[in-house]
Amino acid sequence: MNETALPDLDDAEAVRRFIDRIDGPERLRALLDAPGMDDDARIEEVVAAAGAPEILDRVFQIMGERFVPERAGDAAGAVQWGVRTPTGVYTYHVVISGGRARGERGALSGAALSLKIAAPDLLRVCAGRLNAVTAFTSGKIKLEGDMMFGAKMSAWFDY
Repeated sequence: MNETALPDLDDAEAVRRFIDRIDGPERLRALLDAPGMDDDARIEEVVAAAGAPEILDRVFQIMGERFVPERAGDAAGAVQWGVRTPTGVYTYHVVISGGRARGERGALSGAALSLKIAAPDLLRVCAGRLNAVTAFTSGKIKLEGDMMFGAKMSAWFDY
């Protein structure tokens, strides 16, 4: 099977294998550039077929791996994400501290910033296909909390 070709969405195992190969922005871009992935509805079909928690777990794991500490300096804080998917809203958080970032599933009290975003837009941001600031100004990302932290944070990750 072509690594960038979408699997049959009725084949749950093939979809999981496809998602397991996403190891960074390049593969995420390949997913978004695959034939038929040109609209939110199709991306949501893939998210649902893969299992929203499974694909979001991968995305937030990769987010932690793609953190560039030199860009953040001594900045620290936490961001909570509410990600809308076809099967509901999933909560994740990213903690930035000690020159590292860690993304995990679940709520976090005391986050400096809370973001709300649809899964297709999150995937586009993490693939470098959608600028986070542009997503905010166009209403695709809703922010509550320290907006300056959020504006700076988008530059701390290598997409």
